[in-house]
Amino acid sequence: MTMLRTCLRLLCGVLVTIGLLNLASLIMLPRLLGSANAVIYSSLVLVTAQIFIVGCAFLKITSEVRQIDQEGRQLRQQNEQLIEDQKNREQLLLILNHEVRTPLAAIKGYAELLRCYREQIPGEVWDQYLQQINHACDEATFILDSIILPQRAGEQNGAERLDLKEAVLSVLASFAPRLQFEQRTLELQMSNCDVIAQPLQLRQVLRNLVNNALSYSNPGSRLRITLTTARPASAPLLSDAEDQQGRRIYLAIQDEGIGIPPEEQQRLFQPFQRLESALHLAPQGKGLGLYLSKRLLEEMGGEIWLESTGQPGKGTCVWLSLRQI
Repeated sequence: MTMLRTCLRLLCGVLVTIGLLNLASLIMLPRLLGSANAVIYSSLVLVTAQIFIVGCAFLKITSEVRQIDQEGRQLRQQNEQLIEDQKNREQLLLILNHEVRTPLAAIKGYAELLRCYREQIPGEVWDQYLQQINHACDEATFILDSIILPQRAGEQNGAERLDLKEAVLSVLASFAPRLQFEQRTLELQMSNCDVIAQPLQLRQVLRNLVNNALSYSNPGSRLRITLTTARPASAPLLSDAEDQQGRRIYLAIQDEGIGIPPEEQQRLFQPFQRLESALHLAPQGKGLGLYLSKRLLEEMGGEIWLESTGQPGKGTCVWLSLRQI
């Protein structure tokens, strides 16, 4: 606003100067020159000077206006950045709420079992329950670290050789109170298989997928988990770089829930995306489980995709792949 006022004052000064020059030319030039030709010549010189003054003023005003526009653009960019930062903070809070909830539920479940049945639980079972509580605390710490201090995509720090079957069984153990309460039938078709993965990230992925399978299917239904070395027919095509990474192992988590229509499946890997038909089953969900699982698997060189016809009761099979040793 200060620059705009300066430009207006400058323009007014130029207009006043031109007016005074015109008045002076009308009064003084005929007396000084005394010739009509001289008056005409002098008038042309005066007009040229006026044009020069107006041009200089116009250039100055244009420069000031351009500077004002530039500052305005900078202010708009700063405002947009502030809005984007606010959205990122809100998204961070939602992710923290979504991811920390499951390990906290495991801690609460085992703590309740120890409190209610402390006299009936044998000592070795006590140790197992306390170990699961310790695992859940480690996972909650990892979640906070991985979100607040995110690792760069593709970074393999912490990747190691581990048994995928043992990782699955460890995650299922954290869901034992829920599986028992909901009277779920658990079918496992797995054998020991070593993969390259980051242990805590892999547990986070498995925990998200098992939690989704339980949340979007009815109590009493089956949960089937299968390991295979044969690439499923529903798997996406591998790029040349992925094909050169060597052998892969494929893990399927199959539920008997509402299913996911094929045209909706890719959308669910975006943050905060949910099916309308699933809102009543898990109203507390945020639409982040598949998004975070995909991100973590890709950091480990893995894949994830869905297989479902979208028919209720037929359920959904979530496939993931990891590099096999």
